[in-house]
Amino acid sequence: MIFNELNFYMFHKRKGVFLRNFRLRALMLLGLMLSSTAFSATISARKQVYAEAIQAATAKVNAQAKLQKWQDFSAKFSVFIPGEIAQYSSCHSALVAAIPANDRSSFQRLRYDIRCEDAQGWEVAVTIKPDVYLPVWVAKKNLARGRCVLASDIELKKRNITNMNGGYLTQPEDVLGLTLKRRAQAMQPLSASLLEQPLLVERGQVVTMIAEEQGISAHTLGEAAKKGHKGDIIKVKNLASHKMVMARVTEAGVVRILGSAEEKGEE
Repeated sequence: MIFNELNFYMFHKRKGVFLRNFRLRALMLLGLMLSSTAFSATISARKQVYAEAIQAATAKVNAQAKLQKWQDFSAKFSVFIPGEIAQYSSCHSALVAAIPANDRSSFQRLRYDIRCEDAQGWEVAVTIKPDVYLPVWVAKKNLARGRCVLASDIELKKRNITNMNGGYLTQPEDVLGLTLKRRAQAMQPLSASLLEQPLLVERGQVVTMIAEEQGISAHTLGEAAKKGHKGDIIKVKNLASHKMVMARVTEAGVVRILGSAEEKGEE
C-alpha cells in the first residue's frame, strides 16, 4: 500500500514536472515565433527598399541607354541601405523613390530617398552604385599619333563604362576616318578627346575654292592662310583677286566660300 502510494506520488510529481517543462517550452516556442515574426518584418522592409532601389536605378540606366542609343548593354547594381531600416516594419503601401533636393549625384553613384507612406511611415536615403557593361570601340593594336583610323584598327569590346571618365565611343562613324591626337595602346578604349577630324588643308597649301549662289557654283584657286580639319573655318586668299575670304574646309584640298549670312553667323 505504501509502495503504491509512493508510485502514485512519484507519477504525479513527474507529471507536474512534465507539465511545467511543457509550459516552459511552449512559452519559449511562442517567444521564438514572435521574435521570428518581428525579424521577418524587418527583413521585409529591407527587401522592399532594395527592390524599389533596383527599379529606380534600372529606369535611370534604361533612359540613358535610349538617349545614347546603347546596344547589347547589361547592368548590375550595388545597393547601400542604412542600418536604420532594421527598426522599421514592412510597408503596406507602394514605396515612393525620389531624387533628393539639390542632389549632385552622378551616374557613377545614384541617390534616392525611398519613402513608405503608411500611417506610421518612414523614409531612408539609399545610395546605388551601377556597373554598366557596354560594347565600346577599342584599339586592336598600338596606334601612332596622327594615324587616320581604319576599320582594321579597331574592334568592339564590352567594358564597364561607369568609371570611364575619359569617355567612350559606341558608333563606328564617331571613330572611322578620324585622326589620333595621341598614341593609343592596344585594347585602349577610344574617346572623342583622343580623336579629331583629319587634317585636310595645310597652311600655305593651294586649295580649290568653291562659291555657290542660287544653285550656281564657281571654282577658283586660293591659298590657305592656316591649316584646317573637316568643318573648320579658315581664311583663304583668292589667287585671282588677292582678296582674303572666309571658307569652310569640306574635303582634302577643297574649301567652300562662306556667304555673307554665314560669315555673320560665325562671328
